[in-house]
This record gives sequence, C-alpha cells and structure tokens, in this order.
Amino acid sequence: MDCQARGMPQARTDQLVVEAMVDETLVYDLRRHKAHYLNRTAALVWRCCHERKSVAETAALLETELRMPEAETVVWMALDRLERARLLTDLPSFPGPRLQYARRQVIRAVGLGAAATLLLPIVDSIVSPVAAQAGSCLTTAQCEALTPPACSGQPICGDPKGCCVPRGGRCRDRNC
Repeated sequence: MDCQARGMPQARTDQLVVEAMVDETLVYDLRRHKAHYLNRTAALVWRCCHERKSVAETAALLETELRMPEAETVVWMALDRLERARLLTDLPSFPGPRLQYARRQVIRAVGLGAAATLLLPIVDSIVSPVAAQAGSCLTTAQCEALTPPACSGQPICGDPKGCCVPRGGRCRDRNC
C-alpha cells in the first residue's frame, strides 16, 4: 500500500524540541545535534504527517491555505526534504524517482512564477555543537587577563593538560 492510500509517513517526535511560530517552525534534533528550519509549506506538511493525513488531503490543504496549484508535487518535495533531514520515522513510498522533487524540476512541473517559488518547501539544517564542543577554551593571554575567581579551571586552547587557575592573586596557565 503506498503513501497516498495509507496516509503520510509518520513524523518523528522523539528527542526533538519544536518551536512553532506563525509562518515557520524550528526543530532541534537532540539525537543528531542539528537545528532545522521549516518554512510554512514544509511545516504544514510535517504537521499533516503528525496527523497521518493522506497525500491528497495534504495537497488539498496546501491548495486551500497557500493557494498553490499542483500541490501534490509540492507535498512529495516536502516529504523528500523532511526525510533527508531525518524528521520522519518511516520512508515515504515515492511515486517516482526522487530526482523529480528537486527544486528546479518542481518549478518546471508546476509552472510557478518567481513570487510563488517562495511557497516551495524549505527544510534548512545546521549542525550545532555538543556541550563539550561549545565549552570555550582560553588562550594563555586571556587566562592571565582574568582575576580570580573567573579562572576556575577553564581549559587552555591547544594544551590538553593546561588549565587556567588562580595563583598568587592572579590567574595563570598551569598543568591540571
């Protein structure tokens, strides 16, 4: 049974932090340490995945809410983007080769004008650092410019054994 008959693939919900706004949704994937931006179109398709609507129902919703012609192709494009971002729990059963859901192909197939291309689904992802990577290190000069207790064992950049510690009323680089 294909996606059209059984409904959309299930949207992932585990280990995600979701912030829905008026025309976009931000999703942070705690497992992969990636932040995803979904524009209005992609967010609407992802919401339909949560609600287990069919592709036809989702296309009708896009046609109504966004006044988008040929919305079924756009739904498949959004599913392709969501699946690549790993925001779906199961793979959609695409009715054709995935290459046909590339941005240029969809614009040609649907015949969208320049302004209407803004309605195409966008799932933009960036990798965010894990806590250990985000913890900043200090240069020796930065360490020496601090006064205690600001230098409470912060690591020295490029020195795996060095850390910045209070010594004699000042902060100094020392092997820890």
